Amino acid sequence: MPYRDQARVQTWVDDFRAQHSVDTAVSVLEKNFEAGPDSGLVVVSLRTASTVTYLQAVVKDDAPRWIVSFEPRHEGFDLDSAGVSQLANDLATLANLCAYLQQRTDDVIRAAV
Repeated sequence: MPYRDQARVQTWVDDFRAQHSVDTAVSVLEKNFEAGPDSGLVVVSLRTASTVTYLQAVVKDDAPRWIVSFEPRHEGFDLDSAGVSQLANDLATLANLCAYLQQRTDDVIRAAV
C-alpha cells in the first residue's frame, strides 16, 4: 500500500502549509529519484543556513519513523540575533512538519489494520 509516495506526501505538506505559517521553501521529491510506495522525500531550505536539510521515513522497530537529516557543512557560519531567530523559527517549523508527517503516516497505518 503506497502511503509515503511523492503524491501523498506532497498532499500532506500542502495540508501542513495550509494550517501553519511556513516561511521556508519546502519541496517533495522522489527519494533516490525512483517512484515507489515509500518514495516521498521532503527537502526544507533553511533561510539562514545553507545546510541541506530533509525529512524521510525510515523503518525502525518495524515501524516507519520520520526523521530530519542535516547534511554536513564544510564551513561554519555566523548569525546576528535576527538570523538566529529565523533559524530557530525554521527549526521549529521543521520539527512541527516532522511530527505532522509522522501523525499522518500513523493514521494511514492504523486505518489499514
